[in-house]
Amino acid sequence: MRKSLLFLLFAFLSQIAWAQERTIRGNVTNAEDGSPLPGVSVVVQGTNRGTVTDVGGQYRLPVADGDAVLVFTFIGMLAQEQTIGARDVIDVQMSPDAKQLSEVVVVGYGTEQQKLLTGSVGVVKSDAIRDLPVSTIDGVLQGQAAGVQVLQNSGTPGGGMSVRIRGTTSISGSGQPLYVIDGIPVTTGDYAQVGYEGQGINSLSDLNPNDIESMSVLKDAATAAIYGARASNGVVLITTKRGKSGKSVIGFNAYYGVQQAWRTLDMLDTEQWMEYRNDLAGSAVFSEADIAKARTGDTTNTDWQDVIFRTAPIASYELSATGGTDKTRFFISGGYFDQKGILIGTRFQRMNTRVNVDHTVNDKFRIGTSIGLTYSTSNRVEGDQSLHGPLPNGISTPSIFPVYNPDGTYNQSGPYSNPVSIANEATNENFTYRVIANVFGDYEILPGLTLASKWGIDFYNLREHAFEYNTVQGQGYNGLGFETYTNVRNLVSNNTLKYEKTFGRHVVDVMAGYSFEKRETTSSFIRGQGFADEDTPYINSASLIAQASAGAVSSGVRSYFAKANYNYADKYLVSLTGRIDGSTSFGPNNKNGFFPAASVAWRLSQEDFLQDNVPVISELKLRASYGLLGNDNISAFQYAELYRGTSYLGKPAIYPSNISNPDLKWETTTQLDVGVDIGLFSDRLMLSADYYNKQTKDLLLARPMPGSSGFQSVVQNIGELENKGVELTLSGEQAFGNVRWRPQLNLSFNRNKVLKLYNDQPIDDLGRGGNRVMEGQPLGIFYSFRSLGVDPSTGDIVYADTDVDGEITTADRTVVGDPNPKFTGGFTNNFTYKQFDLSVFLQFAYGNDVFNGSRLFLESLQGGDNQLEDVTRRWRKPGDITDIPRATSDADKAGENKRTSSRFIEDGSYLRVKNVTLGYTLPNALSTKLRLSSLRVYASTQNLFTFTRYTGLDPEVNYSGNDTQVIGTDFFTFPQARTLTFGVNLKF
Repeated sequence: MRKSLLFLLFAFLSQIAWAQERTIRGNVTNAEDGSPLPGVSVVVQGTNRGTVTDVGGQYRLPVADGDAVLVFTFIGMLAQEQTIGARDVIDVQMSPDAKQLSEVVVVGYGTEQQKLLTGSVGVVKSDAIRDLPVSTIDGVLQGQAAGVQVLQNSGTPGGGMSVRIRGTTSISGSGQPLYVIDGIPVTTGDYAQVGYEGQGINSLSDLNPNDIESMSVLKDAATAAIYGARASNGVVLITTKRGKSGKSVIGFNAYYGVQQAWRTLDMLDTEQWMEYRNDLAGSAVFSEADIAKARTGDTTNTDWQDVIFRTAPIASYELSATGGTDKTRFFISGGYFDQKGILIGTRFQRMNTRVNVDHTVNDKFRIGTSIGLTYSTSNRVEGDQSLHGPLPNGISTPSIFPVYNPDGTYNQSGPYSNPVSIANEATNENFTYRVIANVFGDYEILPGLTLASKWGIDFYNLREHAFEYNTVQGQGYNGLGFETYTNVRNLVSNNTLKYEKTFGRHVVDVMAGYSFEKRETTSSFIRGQGFADEDTPYINSASLIAQASAGAVSSGVRSYFAKANYNYADKYLVSLTGRIDGSTSFGPNNKNGFFPAASVAWRLSQEDFLQDNVPVISELKLRASYGLLGNDNISAFQYAELYRGTSYLGKPAIYPSNISNPDLKWETTTQLDVGVDIGLFSDRLMLSADYYNKQTKDLLLARPMPGSSGFQSVVQNIGELENKGVELTLSGEQAFGNVRWRPQLNLSFNRNKVLKLYNDQPIDDLGRGGNRVMEGQPLGIFYSFRSLGVDPSTGDIVYADTDVDGEITTADRTVVGDPNPKFTGGFTNNFTYKQFDLSVFLQFAYGNDVFNGSRLFLESLQGGDNQLEDVTRRWRKPGDITDIPRATSDADKAGENKRTSSRFIEDGSYLRVKNVTLGYTLPNALSTKLRLSSLRVYASTQNLFTFTRYTGLDPEVNYSGNDTQVIGTDFFTFPQARTLTFGVNLKF
C-alpha cells in the first residue's frame, strides 16, 4: 500500500513538472552570409542543461517556466543571450568575433596566435577583398597593410605590379617578395619574350583572388628568416579557402560592370593646331579661311582620345561548393573572369578551378590536397617604351586627320601609324596554362610530436603569338610575326617535424625541417618576316626567319631550417629561427648560406601591476627582432664560365660569354625591428607601431671591365643599400545605435639610401627620365638638368650652370627629383546598419616625383606631333612671361628646349578613393522563404576620385614595369580605369 501511494505521488509531481516545461526550438545562422551554424552550444543560463545545433543549424531544448535566458556560444563568434519570455521559437544570427578571428595568423610552415607573435606580420582577410574588381592577387594588397607599397605599373588588364615590402633591397636583382600559396613557393614575374615594358605579363594574374581565405605579409627577420635566401624582399603567404564540416553550402558570386578612363589629356583641336603650325613655320601654312572653317566645325576635328579609349565591360562569375563531415571536408570552385581594357585592342580572360580536400584518417593521421588549374588569355598592344602603339599614336596624332578615308580604309596621313589600325590589325595574343597542386600528410607520432610532409608542383606554360601585316610597321617588313614558348616547372617538397609541450606555465614549441626545390625553365623564340598574305599569320608562312633562339636552365635549392618558440605564462615570449640554403645560383665557394633570426616580446598587459591599475589597457606588447635575410632572385649561373654559339666566316663557332667568379654569393640583408602593440577598451581600439632598419650588403652589380679583356663587365658582390622606416596601423570598432563602424588606417614611412657602389661610380642615364643610382642618394633619383624657366627675351629654356663654367654640358646635371614617396598608406572604413553594409577605402602616396616623359613630345613645340593645350600659353614675343618655350623649326634650339630636365618633373602625390561598396543582405526570414541560405546584392566603384597635382593620365605609373632602378617615369603609359560594378553573393 505504501509503495502504491509513493508511486501515485511521484507520478502526480512528474505531471506537474511536465506541465511547467516546454520546448524551445530555432535556427542558428551566420549573420554575414546566412549559412547554418552546426555545433553551436545552447545552454540555459545558470544551469547545466543545454544542447548543440545539428548540421542544419537547428536545435530543440526543453526549458522550465522559471528559465529566463538562453546563451548561444560558438568558437569565432560573439556570444549571444536571448530572453525566452513567451517565445517557443528563437532564431539567432551570430556575428563573427573580430578579436577571436584575428588571433590565429598563418606564418612560415604553420600558424601562431597573433597575441603571441614576436615579429611583424600584416594580415589581409578575405572579407577585405571580396568586392574588389581586381584580376591579380598582388593587386588586392594595395593599401591593405602597413609597410607594403603596391604600384600598378599600368592599367593593362592582367598586367604586372610592383610590390615593395619595407623598401627596395636590391639594385640589379628582383625587388618582388616571395609568394607562397598553401605552403608552396610559386613562380612569379614576367616571362614574356615579346616586350611591352610596363604592360608585362604578370604570372600572378593566373591565380583567382576569390579563392583566397587570408594573406599574411612577413615583414621582419623574425617571421621571414624561415625562408632564408629568398626573404630579403619579404614574404607573402596566401592561404586558399578550405572546406568545413557541416551541411554543404553552394555559393555563387558574380559581378558585372563598366570601365572608363578617369582622365584624358587636353590636346589642341583643329583650330588651335592650325594656329600653332603657322607660328611654328613662321608663315601661313593654313589660311585664315582654313582656320575659320575649323572654328565653325566645317572641317575634320578628331578627338583621338575618344577614339582610342572606350567604355569597356568587366565581369566575374564564380560557383563554389563547400562542406563535409568530421572526416572529410572539401572546397570546390570554378570561375570565369573577363576584362576588356579601356584602351582598344586590350583584354584579359581567365578560367580557373580549384579543389581543396582534407581527410582525417584517424586521430593521428590527416591527409589532403590542393589543386588549382588556370587557363588565361590576354591581348596586349604596344605602348609605354614603344611609340608604335594606339596610345602614343592616338595622343600624338593631330585632330586634323580623320580615322578613315572616304573609301573606308585607314587614314595613314598622320605622323605616326593610325592607332585604330594598330589595335584592329595587329595581333598580340598570349595564352597561359597553369597548374599549382600539392598533396600533404600529417602524422602524430607521439602526443605533441607531429611529422608533416607536403609535395607540390607549379607548372607554368606561356605561349605568345604576334603578327602585323596591314599596319605601317607590318608593311615595312611585308608582314612581321613572333612565336614564343616558355615553360617553367617547379617541384617543391617540404618536410617538418614539430613538437609542442606544456610544463605548467611554460610552453615550448620546436620545429625542424628539410625542403628542396627543383626548377626547370625552357624557352624558344622565333621572329619571322615576309608573309604572303594577312591570312597566313604563323611562322611557317614566313619567307625569312630573322631571329631564332632556344634555351633551357635547371636550378635548385636545398634547405634545412629550424624554429623554436618559448612562452612563459603568455607574458614572456622568445623565438629563434635559422635556415641553411644551398643554391645552384651561386659559386662553389658560397653555395650555402646561413640565415638566423631571434625575437623577443613582453606582454605587459598580462602583468598584475598593469591589469589591476590600468584596466583600460587590454593589450600591451613590446617586440624586438634581429636577423639575416637573403636574396637569390638573379639569373642562374652568373658565377660560371659560360659559352654561347655563333657563326664565324659562315662556320659554327662558340665564344665565352661570362667570366667565372666562384666567390659569387647572396645579397644579404640584416634587419632590426622594434615594435609595440596596444589594445584599449577590450581591444576596441588597436595600435601597432614598428621601427625597422634594413642594411643590405653584397649587392650583385656588374663591375666594368677593361676592353682588352674581351668583356664589358663581370657580376660581383660590391654594393650596399639601406632602408629605414616607421609603420603605423590604427584600427577600431565603435557602435552608434544600430550603426557599427570599423576603421583601419595604416601609414608607412620608408627612407632608402644607396651606401656603396663600385669605386663610387654611379649607374647613370637609366630610362627616359634620367634615373640614376649613386652613393648617398635614394635609389633611382632623377639626375638631369635643372630648368630655370623660359627666358623672356628669347623664349628658350634656361638651365642652371651648376659647375659655373659658362657652358651647359653634361657636367651641369644634378639631382632634380626623387621617385620614392615620403609615405604611403590606406584608410578603410566599414559600416553596417541592420541589413546594409558600406565600405570606403582610400589609398594614398605623398612626396614622390614623376617624370612626365609624354610631355617631351606633347610640349616639344616642333615636328608633327599634336601638342597639349598648355602650349597655347607659349612664348610668342620678347617680354612674355610664361613657362612654355617658343615654337621653333630650328632643330638645335627645339632640342635644347625639350631636353630631359626638371621641367618635366612633377609632384606624383595622390589621394584615391580606391573603392566604395554599398551592399544589402536579405533578411534571414525572407531568404528562408526563397530557400536560400543568404542573398547579398551590392554596387561597387573603384578609382571613383583621384586627387593629384600630376598632369599626366595617371600618377601611379612606371613605364619600365618592375625595374628597381628605372622608376617613377610616365611615357604614354596605359592609365587605370574608373570602374562601376554591380554584384550578387548567393548561398543556398
